[in-house]
Amino acid sequence: MLVFGVDIPVVEVIFTVAVLIIIILIEAVVMLFVFIKQMNKMKNVVTSLENMYHLSSHAKREELERGSKLIDEKK
Repeated sequence: MLVFGVDIPVVEVIFTVAVLIIIILIEAVVMLFVFIKQMNKMKNVVTSLENMYHLSSHAKREELERGSKLIDEKK
């Protein structure tokens, strides 16, 4: 095959392109696994934050109830 007046073997061009495509596909698969792993970690973090919020709101609610009981007892 002539490209700009230079003879380039077509088989080698196809082989080189195939190798580059395989490398890009492998990188894409690795990035996908890393992304999925990070998404699972973020899901765990969000769940932990929600649990902390519920625990803290429950604790504040108990403190308010204790405070109102103390105020009622003082009257």
